Amino acid sequence: MVACCTTAAAAGVRPGLPVAEARSMLLEPVRDSNVGLEVVAADEERDLRLLTDEARRAWRFTPLVALPRVGRDGRSRGHDARSRVESLLANITGCGHLFGDEEGLALAMQEDWSRRGLRVRVSVAGSPGTAWAIAHAAHWTSQPWVPLVVSPERDELWMRRLPIEALALEPGVLQALGELDVMKVGRLLELPTGEIKRRFGDETLQRISRALGWCEEPLEFLPMPDPVVACRVFEHPVSRWDWLEEALEKLVMEVATDLEWRGQVSWRLVCRVRSEGESERVEWVTGLVEPSRDAGHLWELVKLAAERRRWPSQVIELEVSAEGLAVPERLQQTLFEAEIDGREARARFQRGMARLVERLSSRLGDEAVARPVMCDAVVPELAVMLEPMGRERDIESGSNSGGRGGPVGRPMRLMARPRPIEVMAVVPEGPPVRFSWEDQDRRVVRCWGPERIETGWWTDCEVARDYYRVETGTGEWYWLFRRRGDDEWFVHGIFE
Repeated sequence: MVACCTTAAAAGVRPGLPVAEARSMLLEPVRDSNVGLEVVAADEERDLRLLTDEARRAWRFTPLVALPRVGRDGRSRGHDARSRVESLLANITGCGHLFGDEEGLALAMQEDWSRRGLRVRVSVAGSPGTAWAIAHAAHWTSQPWVPLVVSPERDELWMRRLPIEALALEPGVLQALGELDVMKVGRLLELPTGEIKRRFGDETLQRISRALGWCEEPLEFLPMPDPVVACRVFEHPVSRWDWLEEALEKLVMEVATDLEWRGQVSWRLVCRVRSEGESERVEWVTGLVEPSRDAGHLWELVKLAAERRRWPSQVIELEVSAEGLAVPERLQQTLFEAEIDGREARARFQRGMARLVERLSSRLGDEAVARPVMCDAVVPELAVMLEPMGRERDIESGSNSGGRGGPVGRPMRLMARPRPIEVMAVVPEGPPVRFSWEDQDRRVVRCWGPERIETGWWTDCEVARDYYRVETGTGEWYWLFRRRGDDEWFVHGIFE
């Protein structure tokens, strides 16, 4: 076990336990509370990607945000708790006044992440090591989920009353100190430095100095991208649409020119409008199926999206920014015309399809333009879902993944809802020999099956069916199933 929820922790589960032991501890409490037990495999690489996304969100509070120092393979280094992929370190020097003070900044950070359903601990101290230690030892205080801000020159006083686990020492050192009845940082600092070095080595002294801020700890901050933004602030509020349209077009042209100069393309444009007396800005996103920097094409999509919006009556600021920047791929050139053999035609089709989807999405909205996509579902009517053909997706002809069974094993089209029928079988739970469909009696001359489809008891849609593919005397093919349990028969599809 690497981590567990509060319910599991209350039942005695703690990090370090084998999964089998945690299952045995949670079996009875979970059964009594009707809560499903969920075990998720630890994936530090994915955790690092998610933490990197959170670091970018933290840029709204400070431009200097650092990730944990992990190994080259993206995994935690040894037994150093500071390298676990669970924390962000930020330099907020000079940023506190933007939120009132440092306490206001810490509170804004916590509210921002809590609003999105995350549980976070925020602490502010004079050094990265002390801030990390206080945040990770907050559950030993009386207010574990309240932002903790250390006053200047009081870092060591805070650290002395914390448990030694806050120092991020190696597990063997923590166990040895526990056997010596050294439970608090203050008690550890009373021991002679030479004795600590002789018994536990230089690494322990370095981690103590790091946690107390006695040594400089350089941080590798994530580089902030240089944004592609064009903005226009009006001297007086503007309400005429033709003026706003002209200003918006110029901003899109500026963004396209900047992209051309950088040699990049964009996946989406974000337009923001601020009206007089309003602090919040109205914004909308214009997504592209293929990244582009063509000014005419970008303006056409933005204009279509702007026509669907209800603009404020008194506009004082317009802003257009390009997001999802990428370097365009260069296609492999051919030496002879004969080598093209349809690739250019396919590329033209894909570009035309992408432009069509972009125009429809800008005019109707992203959710209104979708395509059927096969998904891994046991129940046939749930095996296809509609997926928006919107942003950052490749448009290819025949993009549907091959379904199970094909046109012979399964009908190409299913009925919106299975329709009940009357069936005659020779033996109970046997194949059909006759059935009535659309007020006509139909004789089965050939039959394939049964194909049993059954879902588990833990699913929301419990299904137990025996499917048969049948051919009638008139040459028609049907897909029938018998519902196990009540032996009712249904038609689910017709082969064309």
